[in-house]
Amino acid sequence: MKLSELKNRFLSTQRGRQFALCGTIIGAALLTSASIFATGPSATPNAHVEKAWPVSVAIAQPDAIRPNFAAFGRLEANRTAHLRSDLVARIDQVHVQEGDQVVVDQLLVKLDDRETRLQILERQADLKQQQANLASLKLQLQLEQENDAHFASRHQLSQAKLRRHQDLMNKRLISRALFDEVVSQADQASIEYRNHVRVLTNLPNQVAAGEAQVAKAQALLEQAHIDLEKTEIRAPFAGPVLAVHVAPGDHSSMAAPLLDMAQASSFEVRVQIPDTYVRRFHNAATNTITATAENGAQLTLNRIAGLVRTGQTGTDAFFTFTQHNGPMPPLGRIFDVSIELPTEQNLIAVPVQSIYENNRVYVVKDNRLVGHEIQRIGELEADAGGLQVLVRSKAIQAGDQLITTQLPRAINGLLVEVANQT
Repeated sequence: MKLSELKNRFLSTQRGRQFALCGTIIGAALLTSASIFATGPSATPNAHVEKAWPVSVAIAQPDAIRPNFAAFGRLEANRTAHLRSDLVARIDQVHVQEGDQVVVDQLLVKLDDRETRLQILERQADLKQQQANLASLKLQLQLEQENDAHFASRHQLSQAKLRRHQDLMNKRLISRALFDEVVSQADQASIEYRNHVRVLTNLPNQVAAGEAQVAKAQALLEQAHIDLEKTEIRAPFAGPVLAVHVAPGDHSSMAAPLLDMAQASSFEVRVQIPDTYVRRFHNAATNTITATAENGAQLTLNRIAGLVRTGQTGTDAFFTFTQHNGPMPPLGRIFDVSIELPTEQNLIAVPVQSIYENNRVYVVKDNRLVGHEIQRIGELEADAGGLQVLVRSKAIQAGDQLITTQLPRAINGLLVEVANQT
């Protein structure tokens, strides 16, 4: 029997058919595996290419620049008066309201002055009485001075008569009764003379006391006139009325103010200076630090506070107005202020996005980043708008390329590509 016939007979059986099916499957699997290995990727790795990050740069140009920074200012007045009256009287008239602008010596409040005017009349009468008493004492002193020679002469004559009668009495030429009468006359003349001397000696003291009474009466009269002036409350200086506490019909009190007002020439702006600038404020002359308010007003530094108030972290600086157009804003108003410091050398203006970690900038050299430590000096308003930071670093030279792009992974040696380089 031939081989082909045996093959056909084997395949015609069930076992032969199963064997043929298995062989077909195994052959298909081997063919598929061979095609996968033939068409698979090569195992050789590709070479790594470093990525260049695109950045923008600005050319460093150290120059002499006046640093400035923005702050908030509060309008205040360093002279505020709480006007009171020493008199207890009824309020007659109130001529101003809160917010009114007044001038020096303008009448603000009028008190009832009838009692004060009666007091003036009483003081005038008392003064006239004291003046009359003084005139009487002076006249008495003049008369006593004129009679002094007469009293002295009478005293001398009585003593001379007494001596003559004493001689006669010793010679027994006169009676005892006559001698006793002469002695009595001499004693009476001596008493009168001593009384005259006493009065004449004491009269200058009485005149001085009378003059003192006249001066006291004049002072009381002047005090009454002052009290009359106090019935008119007038403005001590020019400025706005801040508050009015009384109305017609009220009574004044020495403890309670009638109204409050501020002196217009004492207006100033209180600005809280950050600690980073305080040292330069102390080292600079006051007229070299200026400020500009948001309404265009020009200010100059006047003084620096000597005490840090509770709850503050900075020091207060006080600026006075050198130029102001338009009405003055109300006291207590808070507004933006741009403060200019004295000129400093070798400052570089960079945009805010160039600053890393608040004290570092990066320079591009050979398409690699090189970091440099900086000192922040201040800020500067750019001509085209926007804020620039003024920095100083000895490592940065004129012409260096400072990156102006904020890279999240900026480190030394990072490969970059300058995008805005011509």
